[in-house]
Amino acid sequence: MTYDVIVVGGGPAGATAARVLGEAGISTLLLDKSSFPRDKPCGGGISTRVMGRFPYLDSALANIPVNWVSKVYFEAPSGIAVDYAADERLYLMIRRSEFDNLLFSMACKRVDCVTPALVRKVNFQNDGVTVEAEVAGERREYRGRMVLGSDGANSVVARASGLRSGAVKSEYAIDMMEETPYAELGLAERDRMYVYYGYQGQYGYGYVFPKMNHVNLGIGCKLDQYLAGMRGEQYVHHRAFVDGLITKRLLTGASSRANFRAFPLPISGPLPRTYAERTLLCGDAGGFVNAFTAEGIYYAMVSGEHAARTAVGAIRANDTSSKRLSAYEQVWKNEIGRDLSKSVSIQRLLLADLSRVDRIVKAAARNPTLAGLLARYATGALPYEQFKRSVIMRALPLYVREKARALFC
Repeated sequence: MTYDVIVVGGGPAGATAARVLGEAGISTLLLDKSSFPRDKPCGGGISTRVMGRFPYLDSALANIPVNWVSKVYFEAPSGIAVDYAADERLYLMIRRSEFDNLLFSMACKRVDCVTPALVRKVNFQNDGVTVEAEVAGERREYRGRMVLGSDGANSVVARASGLRSGAVKSEYAIDMMEETPYAELGLAERDRMYVYYGYQGQYGYGYVFPKMNHVNLGIGCKLDQYLAGMRGEQYVHHRAFVDGLITKRLLTGASSRANFRAFPLPISGPLPRTYAERTLLCGDAGGFVNAFTAEGIYYAMVSGEHAARTAVGAIRANDTSSKRLSAYEQVWKNEIGRDLSKSVSIQRLLLADLSRVDRIVKAAARNPTLAGLLARYATGALPYEQFKRSVIMRALPLYVREKARALFC
């Protein structure tokens, strides 16, 4: 059998894409290397924007444990901190094993699914694509008219299509985290997320995300920094971070080595091209991660939906050429392109000089308006353009008044 579309990767991007394709009547095969539910290393925080963007989640999320966060604590490298409490929900906390299984199950009601299927190779022909996968210890081939790559940061599809090549040291971060039940690692306040900028005085971050029944916490740094001084000692650094929070009495109990994971995270924005002949990339495979906040789930779902809708049009037009699929790039850029490109600029500007982070957090600690804007932008509740307008219209006049008062009073 030849499918219209083969989706490689069943995470939020791939499952969202497969669901849209199935609803449109496009014959689709969804492959993933793991059986669901499966463990997925990730902070597990999602912008509240996801609810308005994907209304069907409102009822679907009733099937899994969800924790809504309305408070945000930011700490700068110098120790200066701002603790902000919003009147509304700011961030959605889920376990990836549960959330991904929910999306995957919804997709499999509409398309063919094969798991575990470890994709080894993707071959392109003039009339379609062949995906080679290891299934139950056997090599199998699947034919399709085109392929959607949603197979993560180490995407086989991205490499095979030529859309990603070369070294990635400067393009990735390493996130080192654990997700442990509260019975083992306790957290008193479970409606507040914690973010620590500048781990060990270097480029990096630490975080504590409260789930419904688990605490998810960890540290992250650029891949080149990790390779230069942290390789092989991931858990040593993670344990030091956790022990420090226990000493501060933020946490009780002890870290669990068995729950520790490390994973790559693209932090350089979307790839220069996210389409090729018979190929579209979405989610981490295409670099759809906010480089400042490190959130990828929302952008994965948005890019997955746009990739699927582009594929539907291409299949119906019997044209899966690069020229036809280039429309994908324009539609995702219209919705999330500005957010993602600016997130890279902000990340490089702020974290390259940690004194800038100190100044911003210090200003936010003194100015509730700025604190609210920072909290909403850092949690993804505000897109970049709205954040910028709000800063100009609300925070800047306050800044000017304070400067004038300092000069003339």
